[in-house]
Amino acid sequence: MGRGRRGSKRGNFKNHGSRNSSSRGRGNLKNKRKFNRDGDRKKDAESDNKRQKLQPEKESEPLVEESSSSSESEEEVKPYTQLLSMFKSGNRAQQVLTSDEEESEDVGSEDKSEEADSRSERDSVSESGDEGMDEDDIEDEDDEEEERDLLGVQEADEVEEDHEELDEEEHEDETEEEPSGDEEEMGSSTDPYHLHYEREMSESLLETLTSPKPYETQELNWKALGRMVIHLPAKVDRKMEKPKPVLLGETTEKYVIPGTLPILKTGIPLVDYGVKSQLCTNLDKRPLSDSSTQTAEELLSPLQHEVFSLANEYRDIYYPEMNHLNSDEIRTVYCLHSLNHVMKSRDKVLLHNAKLKKYKENGQSTDDVEFRDQGLVRPRVLIIAPLRNSAVKIVEKLASLLLPVKGQIINKDRFYKEFGEEKDEEDKKENKKSYKPEDYEAVFAGNTDDSFRIGISVAKRTLKLYAGFYKADILIASPLGARTLLADDFDFLCSIEVLVIDQTDILYMQNWDHVLHIFQHLHLQPREQHDTDLGRVRLWALNGYSAHYRQNLIFSSVALPEAAALFSRRGTNFAGKVRVENVVLPSATTVCRVLVQLPQAFHRFPTPTAAQSADDRFHFFTKKILPQYRDLLMSNTLIYIPSYYDYVRLRNHLHKEEYNFGQACEYTPDGKLAQVRNRFFLGKKRLLLYTERLHFYRRLTMKGIHHVVFYQLPTFPNFYPELCNLLQDAFQNPKYRGDGSQTCTVLYSTYDAQRLAAIVGSQRAAEMLTSDRPVHLFVSGGS
Repeated sequence: MGRGRRGSKRGNFKNHGSRNSSSRGRGNLKNKRKFNRDGDRKKDAESDNKRQKLQPEKESEPLVEESSSSSESEEEVKPYTQLLSMFKSGNRAQQVLTSDEEESEDVGSEDKSEEADSRSERDSVSESGDEGMDEDDIEDEDDEEEERDLLGVQEADEVEEDHEELDEEEHEDETEEEPSGDEEEMGSSTDPYHLHYEREMSESLLETLTSPKPYETQELNWKALGRMVIHLPAKVDRKMEKPKPVLLGETTEKYVIPGTLPILKTGIPLVDYGVKSQLCTNLDKRPLSDSSTQTAEELLSPLQHEVFSLANEYRDIYYPEMNHLNSDEIRTVYCLHSLNHVMKSRDKVLLHNAKLKKYKENGQSTDDVEFRDQGLVRPRVLIIAPLRNSAVKIVEKLASLLLPVKGQIINKDRFYKEFGEEKDEEDKKENKKSYKPEDYEAVFAGNTDDSFRIGISVAKRTLKLYAGFYKADILIASPLGARTLLADDFDFLCSIEVLVIDQTDILYMQNWDHVLHIFQHLHLQPREQHDTDLGRVRLWALNGYSAHYRQNLIFSSVALPEAAALFSRRGTNFAGKVRVENVVLPSATTVCRVLVQLPQAFHRFPTPTAAQSADDRFHFFTKKILPQYRDLLMSNTLIYIPSYYDYVRLRNHLHKEEYNFGQACEYTPDGKLAQVRNRFFLGKKRLLLYTERLHFYRRLTMKGIHHVVFYQLPTFPNFYPELCNLLQDAFQNPKYRGDGSQTCTVLYSTYDAQRLAAIVGSQRAAEMLTSDRPVHLFVSGGS
């Protein structure tokens, strides 16, 4: 019954047009329908003989390794044999990780799953004849079986096996349609992918990247990105010398080229950037347009063009000016770059698979042939996103760029069921009364669950969701969803080549420790082999240099010191780094958005180091600022606290000093929160501790505020005018309306420079940080 179901599914796929593409080796299917029964019997006999010939080759294949063709000494090969022995002595039972669950299936190698795939498909075809497949369909299946014998790709053993078989057939067709290896290698001298990943690293460059100061900085200005700080590897001794043998490999003729100052190219077709023509066609949505001749400026916006020019050269990028208006542009760029990288990697593997098959068919020895085109595991791209609605946007963008009109998204219904908008959210939209800012609506529209993970495998005309983590090309996960797996298995992170961190500011509001935990598990030595052919693994991956080849793309809406530190300390890309740092003009400051007439006093407190700033801030506040609010005239004071640790510390101090205060944080229940807000409005609670995370997730309209104290400047600069504007008379207690005695107090130090510049402007912030006066007064509004 199960086989009949599979046969019916395969028939449905054929009706959708997924098997209508012509390729070499299939023959003329229309002429085959005219064959008589004798011809059919003869064909079956020939296929049986072919299967008998192929069977001994399968049994003779090694299960773990292939003999290395390199002529190395025993001392050089010793680490390689130790790595093999470690894999062989490990537990052979594999755990295939999927999104939100663990699937109990074994991961088969690409070369060994071909015959199992063909046998299972042949059985399903033979037993499903009564369910809608005629003799012509069976002949089609036999032809496709012969094609799979020539060009094999690994299969998946999940519930929807037929979908995965379709995925593999797409790859087989792709190998037929791709140009020959010679034609592809002709462009390798200018293709950024080949320049970055197909070469080894020189010893002098490795010493530079592992030194305490590996980079030199320069500045550059582009029209859309603005001021950029370029980090390039320090000058490397580039004297011509004979290439030396590297660990675990043979001599190499070419080394990677360290990054140079980027140059923005104009007037060049996007295809000449090394982008696959399929992606260019899908990117250009205009009818009757030729994407092969369209320049990058015509297909991309100025911002997209500049960001993609940097990303396509595999430079690290830190862009802290992403917002809800340009987020779709940024998402298009990194999805385009990720798909282009994955498709080039897959094409390289498939091309080499076809060559090896051809050598075996011609009886040629493959001992002297070595193709290094893979990592230790299959996943190449990791995209870290904060919420499920972000994952939906990313998957939809990947599908729009990759799939043609007849393309398929496998497990699409399941994906939208688990990641789509919940019914409760739809009910909330109908009953929504309060106003929320545009940026809040853009972030929290849809499913806001922050624990998820999903693997995606890419084919030419298929995007398969919920692929096993060791069968996937792209992984999309939240920090919490990824960390729940790292305690048991972290091997899927050992070969990440492109790392994208989207909406870093939201990740900072969740739990930044989860992000750091992921970085700590990147490129660790795998504990199991996961059916990897070590003879196909790149030498720089075996040598442990993967961190120097990884590209980090970090996008945020605000400049975070934590993200900047992650960008500078956790990445040593030899192609260089680009950090966008623009000056905040006075017209772009958020202090200008304060509409109420309000005196704002900025108090600078001294602190020697960033680590000691938390203690110095607490002592300054409790000794200089807080005693002023014991006066009855300073009632209804809201104290805004960005850090939860500072919130707990200050709460304990107020309890100890017996202050009359209320507390509202992200963990406060709704009932208690409503009670505290009511008492604060009526003046029964003179002080109210209010955390930044509560404001970020709820955007509450706090009424009754007469004085506001910023214990630290907000992480998001737009929070400052939002809270200050709550002091207008419309939100005041009736007894305070119209008296004009509202005040605003801000504490800052030299280590709050970025937050201060976003609020008052870069020029004013520099003056306030270097001035001899510790207090600066701003007065906004006016009649």
